[in-house]
Amino acid sequence: MLDYLQTLLSEPIAFFDQAIFRVLAVLIGLCCHEWGHAYIAYRCGDDTAKRAGRLTLNPLKHLDPVGALLMFFAGFGWAKPVPVNPWKFKGNRVLADLKVSLAGITVNLILFVLFTLLAAACSAAMWLPQVVSEFGVSTLISYEYNAVWSVIGGTAVQDFGPMIARTYLVPFVRLFAYSALVNLNLAVFNLIPIPPLDGYHVVNDLIFRGRFHLSRQVFQICMIIVMVLSARGILGEIISMVVYPAQQLMLVPVRLIWG
Repeated sequence: MLDYLQTLLSEPIAFFDQAIFRVLAVLIGLCCHEWGHAYIAYRCGDDTAKRAGRLTLNPLKHLDPVGALLMFFAGFGWAKPVPVNPWKFKGNRVLADLKVSLAGITVNLILFVLFTLLAAACSAAMWLPQVVSEFGVSTLISYEYNAVWSVIGGTAVQDFGPMIARTYLVPFVRLFAYSALVNLNLAVFNLIPIPPLDGYHVVNDLIFRGRFHLSRQVFQICMIIVMVLSARGILGEIISMVVYPAQQLMLVPVRLIWG
């Protein structure tokens, strides 16, 4: 978080340039995540989210004011949780709750795959043919190398100008690559079994059959702990241990198509 604030003070233009793409990517990931929860809950018989106007991709319906501000100025944030009433679920309530808990994560993973493929397709056209031939698109968009971070950071033209064939594609690759990264991070982050994250509900449904209940106060305390760990970058380090191998798995079909 301090890195973002230091950039705001030292390089305000670069900060706002980065913030635009960051906010767009996070908005897509968070709004689709919450829509996924609302949609599956509705399919399972609970219309609470639909009646609250949350069965939509409209970001204004999902944004939390504090979470939105932190998203812009601190690099992380959150949306308003979708209201769910398990007593309205049809059939097996524990199974329905598990489906709802996994819905947002599943949507983020689908978007990660989609945006990775879009980033790969645009990258194949953005870089010079000889660059693509020598390195391969899978290397150019891999998190293990500098090229994709240069694109995401907005310095690709300065860093690799002579190697870029179509500079007008750089913003598209930037948005697609950033969105893929954000959605993969959101999926992994929400799998952490700490309340109020989805991972807690998944573990509770799979292991405890939904019988493990925590008070509202415990959820609030855990939320504060999650925020502190996120702000200090501890959760980010843990998530990176999963994100890199996960992206390499996704790059297997990219490597087969574009090299």
